[in-house]
Amino acid sequence: MLTIIGLCDSINVTKKYLGGGILKIFRTKYNRLNYWLDVVLIMALLALLAYMFFWPIRVGGSSMSPGANQGDHLVISRFLGNFGRLSSGDIVLVSIGDSIAVKRLAAAPGDHMLLRGNVLYINGQAAQWVLGGANAISIDRTLGNEEFFLLGDNLTASIDSRHFGTVDRDQILAKILLRYFPLTAFRFY
Repeated sequence: MLTIIGLCDSINVTKKYLGGGILKIFRTKYNRLNYWLDVVLIMALLALLAYMFFWPIRVGGSSMSPGANQGDHLVISRFLGNFGRLSSGDIVLVSIGDSIAVKRLAAAPGDHMLLRGNVLYINGQAAQWVLGGANAISIDRTLGNEEFFLLGDNLTASIDSRHFGTVDRDQILAKILLRYFPLTAFRFY
């Protein structure tokens, strides 16, 4: 009888010290490890989303003035530039040869465009954005499939589709979402 009571006491002691203490320490360490794995996973997902959706850039020239001035800080979306719907008037980041430029998408595939002086008509309607500078080139054409016609808002300082022709969708790297600096010129595009 003494042995059975002694065995029961030793089981209770083992449960008390081993079951409660070691398991509690194991659970705490496991929870901490699980917590940090969750934090790392969430941060990796946020970084991936930020890389795909939001990326800051700085304008380096005056070809898009007044739409985007030299030194302006913009936020771009690579995802919308690659997979989103692009339409006339959108400002995009485009790869032209060895350089990358910010330009306005003047006409999209299937659009009929007429450019005379500083006036641009898309499908018979005057463009809703301001074209500045002088333009000596007149263009009257309908774009084919996967052709995009780009213009800089400052026609005098811009090298755009008037000079190098239309661009394909795969040359468009991103869509400009907003200008966040200078703060006085903050705006969504």
